[in-house]
Amino acid sequence: MDQANKAALIGTGIRIGVPILAIGIGVYAIKKMFKRNADGTTSQVAPSLSEMVLKKENLTISPSDAALFANTLYGAMLDIGTDEATIYSTIAKIQSKDDMLLVIKAFGMKQYLWGARAAFLGQNYNLIGWLRAELDSKEIAKIKPKFDSWGIPL
Repeated sequence: MDQANKAALIGTGIRIGVPILAIGIGVYAIKKMFKRNADGTTSQVAPSLSEMVLKKENLTISPSDAALFANTLYGAMLDIGTDEATIYSTIAKIQSKDDMLLVIKAFGMKQYLWGARAAFLGQNYNLIGWLRAELDSKEIAKIKPKFDSWGIPL
């Protein structure tokens, strides 16, 4: 094979191979970024809480109270702007790990896309994922000690 044909073959290989390699790396990176926990949360944003056991005998709130707290927290984070004061005061009312787990369960999985409703574009996050996405590090530091005392990762 002469030099001209060899150079043309290498040029064609580079023109075709580099984009294919880039697409492959991109697909891998996207899959890795959106890796899901067993409970459907994105591992990068919210830890899986499936191994945490809710002990009903330790509850100090009712399921309807938990639903009210969950809806209050959701409302504080939904749409443009985050109502940090409501988040702090609501979390302050929750007394135990089991109460918080009940609130997280009541919150369920909700689509998140920058705090807006996003049926197709967003990702499913539990309450921990929403808190992580909506609060900055200084704001998280205000509620983190309570979560740490419960043994719930925030």
